[in-house]
Amino acid sequence: MDQPGGTVAEEGPPLTLTREQISVRLREVALFQGLGQDDLSEILHISEAVRVDDAEYVFEEGERGDHFYVIVHGSIELRKATGGGFKRLAVLRAGQAFGEMALLNQTPRSASAIALEDTYLLSVSRAAFSRILGGDTLSVRLLKNLSKALWATSVRLASQHTKASTDNDTGHETLAEFNRLLRARILPRVTPRVSGYDLAATTLAPREGSGCTSWDWFVLADGRPAFAVMRATQSDVFAAQRLAAVRMLLRSEAIETHPSLGAMLTKISRSLRMSWIDGLSGPVMVGLVALADGAAEWVEAGPITGVVVRDEGSVEDLSTHSPSLGESEDRRYDSETLVLGEGDRIVSVTDTRQNAARRLGSMLVDGSPSGSKDSLSKVLMHLQASPGDGADASDVSVTLIERTITAR
Repeated sequence: MDQPGGTVAEEGPPLTLTREQISVRLREVALFQGLGQDDLSEILHISEAVRVDDAEYVFEEGERGDHFYVIVHGSIELRKATGGGFKRLAVLRAGQAFGEMALLNQTPRSASAIALEDTYLLSVSRAAFSRILGGDTLSVRLLKNLSKALWATSVRLASQHTKASTDNDTGHETLAEFNRLLRARILPRVTPRVSGYDLAATTLAPREGSGCTSWDWFVLADGRPAFAVMRATQSDVFAAQRLAAVRMLLRSEAIETHPSLGAMLTKISRSLRMSWIDGLSGPVMVGLVALADGAAEWVEAGPITGVVVRDEGSVEDLSTHSPSLGESEDRRYDSETLVLGEGDRIVSVTDTRQNAARRLGSMLVDGSPSGSKDSLSKVLMHLQASPGDGADASDVSVTLIERTITAR
């Protein structure tokens, strides 16, 4: 049944939903949330309508699949074989999707899908979906490979969780420990040296932290060094996997030429939405700055705290209150150019508290610490001393960039 015929059969009750109603069904699917109507129309264009009779299998466990499905009308049961029969995993209804992993690879189906009544589906093939993603691009290949690897790891760890769930929730802690381990692996080992700037960056990574923030640096196609702080909006056991996905996309897009950092983040956000895996993917906040001689380009996605502290004592809040990456594919991000004089500092922190920028700026002006490392230490002390109002001082990433004497 994993090869749809392309039209709705005439037998049985007629499918009376309009194209607009079917679009509503697509919009309900987690994979497509945040997409615009033009994108939904494109997906609908590549979809095939399929009718499945009551008690008919859509696919069986162990088969290799190359389609995923959206339920338009009816219901589907997902079941897994056991020694003496089968175990019901879930019952899905109109507006829900299943078989999404077929978009990433051709691994065997992990469960069977059977209709509980006469059911109408929309089917999307992996080949068609790949075409609307832009073909076999570097970003798509890397994101697919990362998703497959992370999904396989999640399955293995979830199995450990199931076996240990009766032992003081040891299984959940196993997943949390993996999350922290993955985050530790993606953190940079050194902070680079950049002519004309004094740099400092860190991620607080206590053993029991949530592992939901990180920082990174890389070089853009035009030669500018760029620095990012990131925070997964959900502090769960998959947070570091979301950070790893954004880190990979940032680095893969960095080798391409973009008109601005804002255009680069716009493309990355779209890639995240088009490769969404329900239950694994999630939005990620990013603050990104690129350095040139005497100037910087800044862009923010999500409520990252960004400030410019001028040498004479004034403070500029860089916050734009834009949505996080992956939260809305329609969002277009805009960057801004910052002219920097000697002693000016740019600070970006994964602190999402209200008025965080004002408090951070005032703290840095008061006392005027010398050098980026001293300033960074003061920021960390401030965060640890006042972790209230929703901030997580046990898991925070900071980059601090100070403009030094211009080379002559």
